[in-house]
Amino acid sequence: MKRIFGLLLVLLLVTPAVGTITFASHTVEATVTGSSTYFDGEEKNSNGFNIAGSNYFNLRDLARNFSGTPSQFNITWDPGNQAIEIVTGEVYSPKEMEDLYFSRSRTYTATLSTSKVMIDGVLQSIKSYNIEGNTYFQLRDLADKIPFELSYDVQQNRLVMFSRTPDNAYRTSVSGEVEGNAESIYFPRWKGTVSSYLVNNSDGTVSVVEAGKQITIDTYNDKYELKATQKIGYELPLFGGFYSGEKYNYIAFGQENREENDSKEVIRIVRYDKSFNRMDSVSITGGQSYTVEPFDAGSGRMAESGDTLVFHTSRTRYTTEDKLNHQSQLTIIVNTSNMKVTNDLGRFQKNHVSHSFDQYVLFDAGSQVLVDHGDAYPRSVVLHKGNGMSYSEVDLFKIPGKIGANETGVSIGGVEMSSSSYIVAMNTVDHSLVKDYTSYEMVGLEKDQRDIILSVLPKSSINSSSVHTVTLAKYVGTDQIASIPKLVRISDHQMMVLWQEFDTENHPGDVKYVLVDENGKAIDNIQTIKDFMLSECDPVAIGGNVVWYTNGHGSRMFYTIPMK
Repeated sequence: MKRIFGLLLVLLLVTPAVGTITFASHTVEATVTGSSTYFDGEEKNSNGFNIAGSNYFNLRDLARNFSGTPSQFNITWDPGNQAIEIVTGEVYSPKEMEDLYFSRSRTYTATLSTSKVMIDGVLQSIKSYNIEGNTYFQLRDLADKIPFELSYDVQQNRLVMFSRTPDNAYRTSVSGEVEGNAESIYFPRWKGTVSSYLVNNSDGTVSVVEAGKQITIDTYNDKYELKATQKIGYELPLFGGFYSGEKYNYIAFGQENREENDSKEVIRIVRYDKSFNRMDSVSITGGQSYTVEPFDAGSGRMAESGDTLVFHTSRTRYTTEDKLNHQSQLTIIVNTSNMKVTNDLGRFQKNHVSHSFDQYVLFDAGSQVLVDHGDAYPRSVVLHKGNGMSYSEVDLFKIPGKIGANETGVSIGGVEMSSSSYIVAMNTVDHSLVKDYTSYEMVGLEKDQRDIILSVLPKSSINSSSVHTVTLAKYVGTDQIASIPKLVRISDHQMMVLWQEFDTENHPGDVKYVLVDENGKAIDNIQTIKDFMLSECDPVAIGGNVVWYTNGHGSRMFYTIPMK
């Protein structure tokens, strides 16, 4: 026997208001659906039957599995019309569930039902059958009217259902299995290496570059149709970052050096042409960089200016006198004309940050602009501007708490440069509510809720006293949690800040965005988009749109925000 979780569609014997269901005189044979059933890429138990070659499903099974998606709907009883009513877009309210047992090896009797069904107040004609006291509706009819996407995978023998694709979004093909990369309410103490990238190519296509078991490059046309796929194997076991430059692409690989072997290669930056044909590389050894574990507890990003490439990342260093391996930033400057490292990579670089839990890099007229999330030296979101030999240091956001306490209550989401300012998008707790910071918690904080803020530093005054903070949205003390924000450069004078709202159970809500000027001041009201999902992928301004993609449950969705 196969156990299938069925739900009574009509409220059955609970109240007289439900009315009497009548049936046509003829009956047909029904068998349990032999196909596995997938909702938004995830296999789910569903109560389905095959009748005369068509699939029929229990309505509450569908409502439960589409809950929280653009195709969500609730089920009520309309006593005036004596009809079952589907209310689209409304959160599903589950009823008590009855366990039903059906066998694949037997045939069931299905009686044509005359149950009336309304969708959003409009009477519908949807074919349905009653089987052992439960009503089952034709799946294709429901798909057209709720709506949701329905297909059959012949090779895998799968019924595949996807929730409705929102306006300005595009569900697309992928070249293989994908890992989910959607945002959540989890705020890590330190970042990890970014593994999802979107590249705007010069020929009107875009490429998704992802680091999984290998590097995968999926290229899409302007309709987000998959046109080409490439695979690149790892040259060393660890992935450290990807960068698409003006003429070349770069990928950083690494490996551990627990034995502290001075001659061992710990980082390799490989250069490719724009078609991802390997050209050459540069290597960094353990002795050069005092590195035990490259890319540890950090993100790692690259930027270029002319023949100079900067890889701003992190590392765990060689053992010191206290018998510990301390973590800090590692800034690698490469002359790409000969692929040689040009700066000192020692224990304490001129822009030293320890611990550095997130790293960003920009170029401003040949000067490096480096931003780190430090928890010790300094304990701040800190900016360094310089040329590799000397830097000016500015605390953009000082973080309360003990030196080296990993919990900081702060996360950076993006760093950009306008015509007049350096702008950092981040979130932060209300630090006045925190009694103490440790490596694992913020003592006294009931919920890790964070406001969305910008730290803005005028280019004309590189000192901490010139920094000002702009609060874009407050969430502390509300019933919602906001994700780490994203920051997109639209032009020299305009940026977009985006974030996702969640309830306290990590159920995703609306995406919010706001346009800000070159000084970080909002120039419009906060806008709301329903049914979109932010991800690890940084959005990119492409033509007249802001674009990103999100992987979830084995599928990929491109999201676009048309610019006014």
